[in-house]
Amino acid sequence: MFNAGDTYTLIIARSGREGARKYSLSVALAAGIGLLGGVLFLSFLFSTVHYWWMAERTVHVLELESEVARMRQENAGLRAVSGKLTDKVSSLEVTATRLKFLSENDDDGFGGAGGPAKVARPLLTLDHQDLLKRFRTLDGRRMTLESELRRLQDYYTTRSILQSALPTLMPVRGYPSGAYGYRKDPFTGDREFHPGVDISAPRGAKVVATSDGEVTQAGWHHGYGRLVTLRHRFGIVTRYGHLNEINVKLGQKVQRGDIVGYVGSTGRTTGVHLHYEIQLGGRPLNPVRFFRY
Repeated sequence: MFNAGDTYTLIIARSGREGARKYSLSVALAAGIGLLGGVLFLSFLFSTVHYWWMAERTVHVLELESEVARMRQENAGLRAVSGKLTDKVSSLEVTATRLKFLSENDDDGFGGAGGPAKVARPLLTLDHQDLLKRFRTLDGRRMTLESELRRLQDYYTTRSILQSALPTLMPVRGYPSGAYGYRKDPFTGDREFHPGVDISAPRGAKVVATSDGEVTQAGWHHGYGRLVTLRHRFGIVTRYGHLNEINVKLGQKVQRGDIVGYVGSTGRTTGVHLHYEIQLGGRPLNPVRFFRY
């Protein structure tokens, strides 16, 4: 048993050397030193554990802050993209609707009608999941509209090209004097097929191309007198006969409304007029069906 009043002597000597150091140490002092050492050791251990815990917590907090910043940045990007997509979808809907009306293509599966029933939630009030959902919805609508728009543009472009190729313009200002179809020959009185229409107009009146085309004939032709023949798209051909003068050359490109000649009475005719024909694949068509007054 140790008594509090006991004193112990600690001798420290170095081997091979004379002299030693003595230290007197009471039990109470030794116990105090031991207790202080234990407290210091426990404090160091607690500090080390606390530092490690705080370091781990700090890393976790930094990761959370980084994730929050990333989510905020992603949400901001989603809001910006969603806003742009909304504008683009609206623009596509307007364009598609215009093309639909222009092309007279009104499929049941396209478009719609109605008015506002409920105001959509502003983008700023949407959380991350709602933003993702809205983005996917808008992107899907965008792809659908772009596909529909391409279809309508193809349809409208094809229709426009076809319409521009049709000879719908009146070739000369005048009045009809000879119909398309079977009639009595003005010279023989026999029943014959008249492959065009006769349009009476003053001598020298301008005769214009009824559609864009290329001159494949510009000269004298038996029965037609001075004749201009134009080749258009899709196998369409127009012929302008009994001209007083020809204003184009073989191989020349002409536009709708260009002057190809002037009204006359050359060839087999009883008077001044224009003989006008339309052919498709070599077969005559009634020009009156193409005129747009």
